[in-house]
Amino acid sequence: MNAEQSLAIMKALADESRLAIVSSLLEHPQYVEELAKRHALAPSTVSFHLKKLEQAGLISSRKEQYYVMVAANEPVLDTTLKELVAACATGKALQDERIDAYRAKVIGTFFPHGMLEKLPAQHKKRLIVLEQFALRFEAGRRYSETEVTGLIRPLFDDYCAIRRFLVDEGMIRRDDGSYWREAGAAEAAPLPVPKAAKPESAATQASRGRRAELKRACKEQRPAMGIYQIRNKVNGKLFVDGSTNLAGSKTSREFQLRMGKIPSSPALQKELAAYGAEAFEVTVLEELPPPQPGEQAERLLRAAKLRWQEKLQPFGDHGYNNRKGFEREKELP
Repeated sequence: MNAEQSLAIMKALADESRLAIVSSLLEHPQYVEELAKRHALAPSTVSFHLKKLEQAGLISSRKEQYYVMVAANEPVLDTTLKELVAACATGKALQDERIDAYRAKVIGTFFPHGMLEKLPAQHKKRLIVLEQFALRFEAGRRYSETEVTGLIRPLFDDYCAIRRFLVDEGMIRRDDGSYWREAGAAEAAPLPVPKAAKPESAATQASRGRRAELKRACKEQRPAMGIYQIRNKVNGKLFVDGSTNLAGSKTSREFQLRMGKIPSSPALQKELAAYGAEAFEVTVLEELPPPQPGEQAERLLRAAKLRWQEKLQPFGDHGYNNRKGFEREKELP
């Protein structure tokens, strides 16, 4: 499990209604209408929650005549909280890199010309600044008050304040008029104090603003919808389906394959058990453009799916789709 899948599961379960629906599905598979009555919710609301749960791989659905049967994906739900958290954990090396970058940024801000302009008001930033003074002390060596002043004053005029803060924070020790830094404390080499950055030109600021605006626009866009296929690389059989969240569904199907459970297609489930997850791949067939005003996304998606199923014929010996379901969908308006 990767971080994206783990986050999708946690987000999907961060809702009281969705938790209640999953709890019901763990008892036995149910129809959408049955879930709506059981939880006193509108069918449209239940469908909304089910879509979130299916995108996270927590449930699966299949059509039975005119109804949609929903089942819990128990292998995914058996994942422990420890496994979910571990999947989201960032590597230690990357964490250290981020911390070093943050320290460098703080030092660059408060030591713009090689000297401290002012002490930060924020405690964690102040500790980073004080560390630069503590690193000037040789570990284990005792210094007189005059020597301490000589270490601090080249970087900041108010040497009394820095000396007091260093002692208060435990970065240096004081006893009988002498000061020292204990071995093992702040042993890293001091970061180089960067030169003052040149002020940005008006054109650079405008360009930065445009990039920020583009990023915001991208985040506000709806997920791309489209058609994907699951292909058996051994015998070439296909399962063709569509989703209003193409990337999310592709990730969910890949996860289901690895977990060894695809409840939406009994035929595919049977061969998954026989061949193993390594024999299958999930690929995108078509990414559809966003619906225009007045167009229904579900209808556009269904038309594209039927077109691909008509073209690839993933039925019977050639695939895992249900031909009767295909014929029924063709009759829908």
